[in-house]
Order: sequence, then C-alpha cells, then structure tokens
Amino acid sequence: MSSAAQSGSEPEEVRSRSLLRPAILLLLRDQESHGYELMGRLAELGVEVPPTTGGLYRSLRTMADEGLLSSYWSTPDRGPARRVYALTPLGEQHLEEAVPALSGLLRTVRGMLNRYRSPG
Repeated sequence: MSSAAQSGSEPEEVRSRSLLRPAILLLLRDQESHGYELMGRLAELGVEVPPTTGGLYRSLRTMADEGLLSSYWSTPDRGPARRVYALTPLGEQHLEEAVPALSGLLRTVRGMLNRYRSPG
C-alpha cells in the first residue's frame, strides 16, 4: 500500500499549468485557432487547461496585450463570429526563448523518473 493510501490523502497531482503559455505559442505557430479549438488542442498535448473557458480567454487576452498574439474576428457561414488568435513575431521569439527552460524541465523529470525506477 502506498504512503498516500496509508495516510488517507490523495497522491499529489503534477500540474502542467506552467506549460500553458509555451503550449499556446507552439500550437499557434502551427495553426491559427479560436479559443474553444485551442482548448481541445491543449488537452491533446496533455497541458492542463484552465477549468473554465474564461481562464483560457484571460490568458489569451494577456498574451495579446503583451504582443505575443494577434487576433481578428472570423465570421463563418454558420454559427457565431469567433475571435481567432495567431502568433506574432514577438510570440515566436518568446517561444524560442522558452525552449532551453523546457529542455531543462525535461532533463529534470527524466532524472527523477530514472532515479525512481532504479533506487539507491
């Protein structure tokens, strides 16, 4: 029995919220998207999406205010108008600058998992 089960507490959940911004930049580098579509694409990556669509849209607005994203209204033949987000050159630069930190995180997680799998 695990110590979490013995203590009656739930196991600690590792959160990926800190990956939200670089994941949005990466996905928008591949393809412009509206918020609802981005939610699905983020989930496919395994990135924790804010529990409400409002949280994601706040992140998108903040990133647009910072100049990382641009947006425009798309009016499809059917359904309501949608705000579509696109990566800006500054957003591309920000993504490129995030790669070393992401690589470092990957090394750390690999090291932790290797140590877990081959104790002492």
